[in-house]
Amino acid sequence: MEENRQKNVVNNFEAGSNCQVFNGNITGCTFAMPGSSVTQQAAASEAMAETVERVETVEIPEVLASSKLWEKVVDAGLVDDNGQPTVSRPEAALMADMIAERLGIAHKWKLFETLWHRNNMRGDYNTALNQRKSIAFQEKIKKLLS
Repeated sequence: MEENRQKNVVNNFEAGSNCQVFNGNITGCTFAMPGSSVTQQAAASEAMAETVERVETVEIPEVLASSKLWEKVVDAGLVDDNGQPTVSRPEAALMADMIAERLGIAHKWKLFETLWHRNNMRGDYNTALNQRKSIAFQEKIKKLLS
């Protein structure tokens, strides 16, 4: 039925505006702002899919895997079964800091950045310290890890 509908683009130009209205299915379309360039790439290959699958099944470091603290954050749903955090980046950094402190992990950012495929977790931690909502999360984690 969709194939039979007329598809068109209506350009509405007003002073200082560039608005387009798209009628019809836009699946597979590429949109770009005027003056920008777009580079299209082929869909992910099987090799890429295998890489993504390998990333999802990460080996949890022994210091965490054997820890009751790690078990608690997994049971609380703050970390999924693949060892990946289910909370925001700043909250994950707070959680990593508290776990590392309690387990005596010296290079905490390196360990968690590798495990969680992230960069600049120290920056995420600093962001968390400046967010008012982080106080409630810190209290939740302290209670959970005690």
